[in-house]
Amino acid sequence: MKKTEIIEVSSVRILVVILQLVFLKIYTNYTSVYELGIYYFLFTLSYSLNAFLLVPLDYFQQSQLYALKNENYSIRSFFKINIWVAKFTFITLLIGLIICLLVDNQYIVVLPIIIILALSTYMVTLLRGIINNLEKRRFAIYTLLMESVLKIAFFYIVKCYFNPDAITILVSILLSSLVTLLILFLVIKSLDEFKNEKIKKFSPKEIFHFSYPISVGAVVNWLQLQGYRMILVPLGLVEVVGIYGTVANVGTSGMNALSTVYSQLFVPNLYKSEGAYIKTYLKYAFLSIAVVLSVGYFLSDIIISVLTKSEFVKYSCLIVFGILSEGGNFLIAGLTIYLTLQNLTKVSMIASITGLIVFFLSFITLYLIEKINVYTIGLPIVLTQFVITFYLGLIVYKINRKKIL
Repeated sequence: MKKTEIIEVSSVRILVVILQLVFLKIYTNYTSVYELGIYYFLFTLSYSLNAFLLVPLDYFQQSQLYALKNENYSIRSFFKINIWVAKFTFITLLIGLIICLLVDNQYIVVLPIIIILALSTYMVTLLRGIINNLEKRRFAIYTLLMESVLKIAFFYIVKCYFNPDAITILVSILLSSLVTLLILFLVIKSLDEFKNEKIKKFSPKEIFHFSYPISVGAVVNWLQLQGYRMILVPLGLVEVVGIYGTVANVGTSGMNALSTVYSQLFVPNLYKSEGAYIKTYLKYAFLSIAVVLSVGYFLSDIIISVLTKSEFVKYSCLIVFGILSEGGNFLIAGLTIYLTLQNLTKVSMIASITGLIVFFLSFITLYLIEKINVYTIGLPIVLTQFVITFYLGLIVYKINRKKIL
């Protein structure tokens, strides 16, 4: 990759982060703490479909991308997988709507929004990942920039007609995602890799055996990072979720910004080297986390006062939990890619299950000693990330040691 391209991609990604934080600033100022808690709860529900099904399918398709390219197969080979996904999503939505009509129709509007958002988020992530991994990084990052601008624009438009609340935020995210999806699809259609005539068929058995361990890992990741929302909101602690979710999200956004730039630049090297690049990837990933953590910790009061509203400043220390949890995802993603390239997806499943046990034991302990509050929610999350990262790192170390010997 040319130095000019690295500078351009990094600069645009920084701008994306700024816009994401502007979006955070806008919706937190227009929305009550209670509605923020509801928003985080609904967003977590939406992501549940991704965790159970869609994330593993994304990993499968990305892992097959260069094999298709090298053998002159078309990326249209993925169509059948995604048509099945669309049908499954539609059936899920239909069943959900029937249940809402029979049980409680107050969710009749919310359900389509969160299910369609799940599908759209998956498709955008998949197509952007394909474009990025085919080394068209510039276009991938500019679509992310566009999506960030659209979120802000759609939020202002929607709030002109409806009172700002959890649904307003979700609708603005959904609309920006759908527009981005359309553009990404049009670009994918123009690629030579799309126009190739040869189509490869993937067997359901092949997809299942690759995907189900990752699915377990994705579900566990969803539970450990966002499970507190599913537990605390039904218990009536909506505002606690709103406070923690908002402040920790600032740290998550900052860490995610750097990790996304890093991934766009260096994940293709992992795939092309068939995992040999993992040592370099991890070394600089740790360094990136340390830099973000230092800045976030020492400037937390200023950062939170600028990016949210004054009532959140006294909770500014929670930014550290967001940085550490997303930093864990950063490392786990690289380690997982390496293991998928070695056909060791079951290792990720074992690590995830171990992490889930640690999460629930930690959460139950806090509950039994009556210490669940806005300052302790992040402890089980960070501890779990450490356990999973350590376990996966140990496996990768052992594999590399065997290769050297």
